[in-house]
Amino acid sequence: MSTGYTSTIDTYATLAATKAEALRRSPAGFFAGAILAGTYIGIAMILALSTGSGLEPGVRPLVMGATFGLGLILTVFAGAELFTGYVMYLGFGLAKRTITVADAVKLTVVVWIGNLVGGVVLSLVFAAGGGGAIFANADAMFHGYVQHKVSVDATALLARAILCNWLVCLAIWTAARMTGDAAKCIGMAWILLAFVAAGFEHSVANMTALTLGLLVPNASIDIEGVIRNLAIVSVGNIIGGLVFVVGGYLVAAKTDVVTATK
Repeated sequence: MSTGYTSTIDTYATLAATKAEALRRSPAGFFAGAILAGTYIGIAMILALSTGSGLEPGVRPLVMGATFGLGLILTVFAGAELFTGYVMYLGFGLAKRTITVADAVKLTVVVWIGNLVGGVVLSLVFAAGGGGAIFANADAMFHGYVQHKVSVDATALLARAILCNWLVCLAIWTAARMTGDAAKCIGMAWILLAFVAAGFEHSVANMTALTLGLLVPNASIDIEGVIRNLAIVSVGNIIGGLVFVVGGYLVAAKTDVVTATK
């Protein structure tokens, strides 16, 4: 396990430059990777909703949280471009000047749109297959789940999104400081359990959940509510990753210099 912070920061700053170069080299290939991440997180969202649909409310958040980790594990180990993780990569890249502001904006937009395309395509395919337990038990759980996401107060939605990406970026950061694939998987899944079980808001997961909310028979939400949720949650996810992970560890990394001089 790594002890200092600077080496991890430098790893992600270098990764940001690598991603910027990848986008320049093959925009289509890069966009395909972003689409894949949207589907991986969407698969985890569908799994969580499916396992939670028939459970009592008191147990449901824990079960949904315990299953959602699949999404980040697929993204990290299979390889894909995830918006919420990019907040951290690009933040460190900007701080270390391995990328420009223009690079960061372009990467953010392309990855976000690609994730959305992936979530929408997955949702369409899943709905065409009947919607499984999610649609079958929609009155008991799913309608209320998506209605809450589009109707909650904007301040609360923003706060939950900030907390969410603090944990998501922390899961990726922590995995990078571990040795052994099993440890990385356990660490990421355990941290993601916290954000799902606590009811925090993840923009990419919502891309699938809310698209399904539009496709479910007798839909109880509309496109305006979906756009509002994704806009607020995306901003909150950016704030959470930049302030609490990028900002926090850039400050904490100053201790590395003090240690090195002793």
